[in-house]
Amino acid sequence: MTAEAVEDAIARLAAAAAKIRATSSHDRAAILDKMAVSLAGDLESIAQALAEESGYLSFSDMKLEVQRTVEVFQLAAAYARVGMSEVLNVDAVERARGAVGYIRREPIGPILGITAYNGPLLIPAHKLAPAVAAGAPLVLKPSPRVPRAAIELAKRVVAAGWPAEAVAVLDLDNDATMALVCDERLPIVSFTGGEIGWTIKDMVPRKHVHLELGGIGAVLIAADANLDQAARECAAAGFVRSGQSCISVQRIYVEQPVYQAFVEKFVMQVAPMQIGGPAAISPMVDAASAQRVKLLIDDAVGKGAKLACGGTRSEAMLEPTVLLGATAEMTVMRKEAFGPIVAVSPVASLESAIDEINAVSGSIHHGIYTASIDAAFHAADRIRAGGVIINGPATWRVDHMPYGGTGTSGFGREGIRYAVEQFTEPKVIIVRPTSP
Repeated sequence: MTAEAVEDAIARLAAAAAKIRATSSHDRAAILDKMAVSLAGDLESIAQALAEESGYLSFSDMKLEVQRTVEVFQLAAAYARVGMSEVLNVDAVERARGAVGYIRREPIGPILGITAYNGPLLIPAHKLAPAVAAGAPLVLKPSPRVPRAAIELAKRVVAAGWPAEAVAVLDLDNDATMALVCDERLPIVSFTGGEIGWTIKDMVPRKHVHLELGGIGAVLIAADANLDQAARECAAAGFVRSGQSCISVQRIYVEQPVYQAFVEKFVMQVAPMQIGGPAAISPMVDAASAQRVKLLIDDAVGKGAKLACGGTRSEAMLEPTVLLGATAEMTVMRKEAFGPIVAVSPVASLESAIDEINAVSGSIHHGIYTASIDAAFHAADRIRAGGVIINGPATWRVDHMPYGGTGTSGFGREGIRYAVEQFTEPKVIIVRPTSP
């Protein structure tokens, strides 16, 4: 896009902020409801278009993505109706006797949303729906690999009644994107992607910056776990979108007494996903990404891991790979792979597994399978992560739960209410009685 076109879009967005802020909760909710209905009505055609544009995301994955996007707009509409205000009991203090207080959240200003390629529709929706609920204009900068989904969302939200000047989709290179990050008319930056997010945060320390970055998802399999369930769900969670998910299961720690039994069940679940199999996975985003993951496989095998299946690469296709006997010295146990690779490690106890799970610089979600409520809550208490899924894999998510990482994995939270809180700030209003 030309610099003139970008400037016109941002100027319109900034000028629209006061108008959008004054819209009612009723109007915002109605727009969000219309968005949900619009997307649901074209679910299969949208899913097919997403799969075709990307070339590396399957129709079944994209069908679920559209379904979840519908839920995002439904949930945002419900939250907009409930409202964001709360009563404050200021008269809890003696000198405030007779006073009444309430807190309302007001939009900080226009939002810059920068999105990643692995969720072409859902990630922009997690920025657009809360922005509408909050009453804030939004400019989306989508991944250049999959820009059409963001454009489609913008078209549909305008058709649903959102002012055209309050949403923009800008196709920009890195330099132009960084210029927008620094633009004072965009006081909020919501970024989904890789480590460059921390550079963005450092560039604009006075802005409200939200980061949703990568993770090294782990699952703990206790000796009393339902192994069939764990194997089935961890296989799906490890290789969904060819492992190109920030909460993909990458590490599995299994208590020694059930290690062999779990491995056999897990590998059986992965076998149909091999290239040419009945449930073969899709390619990675490009050949360079597949080669990067192949180097992690070679590193692990060179350090003693056993290749149970997979490990072969052809251009962007990398076979679903399971590594056995993984140890802390292997890079795959400490660095996000973002590809179709799962490393399985036997552990002597739950405590040693928790120590290993925590031995990374940042985490979004981890999971634990166990029949013991005591073990489940003990692990949940000790594991450092944005979320702990009990009897589920690290990838388990519904879109109104708080979602984000600890440490290097992110800053702030998504999830309708929590994203609205990122985009707004509280204002306290106190009403005092007049003096006699």
